[in-house]
Amino acid sequence: MAGLVGEVFRLVPRPQAHGHRILMYHSVGLEQSGTTVDGDTLGIYSMTLAQFTQQIDAIQGVARSTGMSFVPFGSVLRDTISITFDDGYTDALTVIAPILCARQIPFHIFVSSARMNGSDRKYLSPEQVVELANMPGVTIGAHGATHRSLTSLSSPELAAELQASKVDLEAVLQKTVNTMSYPFGHVDESVHKASHDAGFTFAATSKWGFNEASGDPLLQRRIDMWSGDNKRTVENKILGHWNWFGLLT
Repeated sequence: MAGLVGEVFRLVPRPQAHGHRILMYHSVGLEQSGTTVDGDTLGIYSMTLAQFTQQIDAIQGVARSTGMSFVPFGSVLRDTISITFDDGYTDALTVIAPILCARQIPFHIFVSSARMNGSDRKYLSPEQVVELANMPGVTIGAHGATHRSLTSLSSPELAAELQASKVDLEAVLQKTVNTMSYPFGHVDESVHKASHDAGFTFAATSKWGFNEASGDPLLQRRIDMWSGDNKRTVENKILGHWNWFGLLT
């Protein structure tokens, strides 16, 4: 047994001290309305306000102690942190924005345009997306038009899905949208090429790890943040002690 444990630790990469960290969140406070994040069977993405605030405190603490700074998603600078939110839930406006804007921390929201234009109001409406985009430090990106797995689509469907996700958001925001997050983190060579062809220049995956300036801008790794993460776990994730998890993602 001791030999097996030693072999496991030998295979785990040493913590990375450098690189751009992109943190991936979903919802804060959604459970108060009696709903949860779609598909979140383990309850790790539906975070309470208290849990989120404690995590932001911990993140800021690490940033202060290490000299890391917060930057908007879309720029890969060494030893920096970007905060992103998938799916475009309304709590981005009602809960998250008041907290992060008050702390002058930039953050990025990935929105699925069909959900934005639909009737389910746990998702941001077009008016709310515009309101968010006008707040200091807030930027908006695409998350597929209909939030389908992009790797499951035919070539014509894939091109249409990506184009619609971009054009629909641009029509609402009246500005260019060139960032996206792959729904479910599903991306392969064909999706990568189609995303480039659709005009996206920066895209987030669900692959775990930090990013270097030399990395592919359309295959940016992220750090998955969970509701059960305590202060120590958050610190370890940002410092790179969890980057071995990239072997599993």
